[in-house]
Amino acid sequence: MILLKRRAFLFLFFLLALRLGANETKDGYIRLLINDRTGRFALFFLTDAENTKYSQLFYKNGNTSFFDININGTPYRLGESRVFSVRVERENEEPVVIYDSDFLTVKTSFTPVKTINSPNANGICITIQIMNNTEKEPEVGLRFLLDTVLGEGRKNIPFVTENFNIKKEKIIESSSDEKFWISKNKDLSLMGSIADPLNETAARPDYLHFANWKKLSDVPWKASYHEGRSFNQLPYSIGDCAVAYYWNPVVLEMGSVLTYTVYLTTEDADWYKMGPYIAPVKPAAPKPAPVIEVKIPEIISEPDAVVLEPEIQIAPSDYLAFIEKEARLTSQKTGEDYDVVFLRLMQDALNRFIAGEISLDEIDILQMDNAIKNYGQQK
Repeated sequence: MILLKRRAFLFLFFLLALRLGANETKDGYIRLLINDRTGRFALFFLTDAENTKYSQLFYKNGNTSFFDININGTPYRLGESRVFSVRVERENEEPVVIYDSDFLTVKTSFTPVKTINSPNANGICITIQIMNNTEKEPEVGLRFLLDTVLGEGRKNIPFVTENFNIKKEKIIESSSDEKFWISKNKDLSLMGSIADPLNETAARPDYLHFANWKKLSDVPWKASYHEGRSFNQLPYSIGDCAVAYYWNPVVLEMGSVLTYTVYLTTEDADWYKMGPYIAPVKPAAPKPAPVIEVKIPEIISEPDAVVLEPEIQIAPSDYLAFIEKEARLTSQKTGEDYDVVFLRLMQDALNRFIAGEISLDEIDILQMDNAIKNYGQQK
């Protein structure tokens, strides 16, 4: 039975290797991965140029960050709803995700940004355009949920703004003077816009909701607000922070377009404060990303034989850690054997990835393959 499971997993990994079709963009310090099937994305920053090592700026499983569109009171989760088709294109060498339906088109564009104190591109501008395809005039709202990670931990402050240290659930209204928020650990930071730093007339979000990720993710639109509540959602979601941008529904006239922007960069408060003086950076010439071949290792005796070509240090997989944590908690709660739960969750994750329901990158796949290999050796 164990041998059959191992063979089944190896077959799944073979299929996964064929399906690793993430749309990749590199510019300056930034690496952007977009899932071709869902349009969801993950953003990385170059922390070790010599070894070409990138670190995540928010939770790298792009499935946990997404857009919700609200049409006449009915919410649709983009990348999941079958009402909207998904395609990824390139415009001026930059990636564009288009969610299309009979009544609306949502176009999400990603442009590299260099802030004032950075020598190279250190972030992106996300421009969301919502276009009316009908003769009707629906009320349309937008939510952007971002699963942050850098500010999590016992000694960290989950979020910082110009005037607040956000340690518990909080809402910041559009009328606030706040221009940005920051999520950071001791080595890296992610900065998000509240006011558009390049266009003072741009539509600000009606409000931002800082809360537990599961609380925000589990609802189709607006989550209830409890000022001062912790970032925990018992029993399993502890200290899991996220921020949701809300643009409340407004009438979208026939032939009209709603345009919203969000900037995500590394920390540079001077740039966010100085006003609309610097335009987003665009590369002088297209720079093709290096082709990296992923080798799925065979089951051999050496437990650390997971490599990328060219050789790159592989960071631990957050998705694998999530599966291990869930398996441990389920085992403790139900008394079921940990290994059985672990294999079931791993199998489910791989099946969901093949079905396009979740996003995994090559590092996730290699780490998960190594975990299966080690499990087989222990047995």
